[in-house]
Amino acid sequence: MIKQILHTFFTKISASALGFATIILISQVLGAEQKGEQAFIVLNIAILMQIFTLVGNSTLIYFTPRYRFNLLVIPSVLWILLMIVLCVIVAFFVPNIIFDHFVPVLIISSLASLTEISQFLLLGKQKIIQANRVKIISPLLTITILFIQWLFNDLDSVNNFIFALFVSYVISTGYGIIIVYKFNERNQSVPTVKELTSMTKLIFAKGATKQIGSIIQTLNYRLLFYILAIYFGDKIVGVYSNAVSLTEAVMLFGSSLALVQYSKLSNTSDRVKSRLLTLKMTKINAAFTSLCLLIMCLLPSDIYVWLFGEDFVRVGYIIRLLSVGILLLSCSSNFTQYFASQGNFSISTFASAAGLIITLSLGLWLIPMYSIEGAAVSTVISFAVTTVIEAVYFFFLFDKKTSK
Repeated sequence: MIKQILHTFFTKISASALGFATIILISQVLGAEQKGEQAFIVLNIAILMQIFTLVGNSTLIYFTPRYRFNLLVIPSVLWILLMIVLCVIVAFFVPNIIFDHFVPVLIISSLASLTEISQFLLLGKQKIIQANRVKIISPLLTITILFIQWLFNDLDSVNNFIFALFVSYVISTGYGIIIVYKFNERNQSVPTVKELTSMTKLIFAKGATKQIGSIIQTLNYRLLFYILAIYFGDKIVGVYSNAVSLTEAVMLFGSSLALVQYSKLSNTSDRVKSRLLTLKMTKINAAFTSLCLLIMCLLPSDIYVWLFGEDFVRVGYIIRLLSVGILLLSCSSNFTQYFASQGNFSISTFASAAGLIITLSLGLWLIPMYSIEGAAVSTVISFAVTTVIEAVYFFFLFDKKTSK
């Protein structure tokens, strides 16, 4: 298990480092305003991915040890196709909602969703190292393509970033499909329509609850980008997004722990051992995250200017404002995965929804008056509320309810 945790952690660290290199390159070459545009592209892809995986999301980790492979894959893929068609129809009849780069973002989101599905299926079979290999392909290829473009003086707009994402996800999707096929039974019986319908309902009942929570949590992370852009423009979003990306990188160790924890707990029925493992991992997560945040908070602003350029002098200041909220949210990931491993996805959704209400209400109030500071304060309070709710359920409510 330790080997799996370390492999997952180093994969996430590598992916984060590659993503960080992408942020640096775009920030240095294109500046804060186009970095803000790139942040919105990433955000739109993330939201679409979560819609596309309302069926085929991380709940597949829970279902994979329990059901046939094709009963899980077919509904997941059909849902993606259905959502693509729905997005096109909505865009046709309501063209005002179309965001920038709509078509390429739609294509990339579908490819990224297929890549994620392959990762979850592998994790469900506890093929964690193989899942990590699928994960690392996209960020590695993205920065490689961007670097080549920069070497040939061809990196001049966010269109280059879109092209790099497209190529990387085509390759990662293909590789993921090959690996998943390798580790699954070859001669499974073809599922009947009745079986598929029943399985789709079951996956959706669990997966939709889980994924709605993920969508809400993404909005907790990123909704303030839109509010900042409305009042202050893309340039300030570029600065704020870099600070947010750096603080989220600090949570990589915790998310690595939580992911392996989820895979492990989904394959055991011992509730006592599950709780003890969750508590142990939460303590380790808190200690490591605190150390990383302390180091980042102590770094002088000149470091961030050197990394990103003169437009990003306030990045270090924003990180200090966000640090407490990031620590709390990182710890809450262990509670989230504990509930998920028990087949309960509603608690985390409820906690995220409460946080989103705080984000929206405080953001609309504080951002017009205090700009970045208002966004940071809104984020910290939102994350604190989310974490407290999950902690209360974990320590006092969840096991009492399920034991009745």
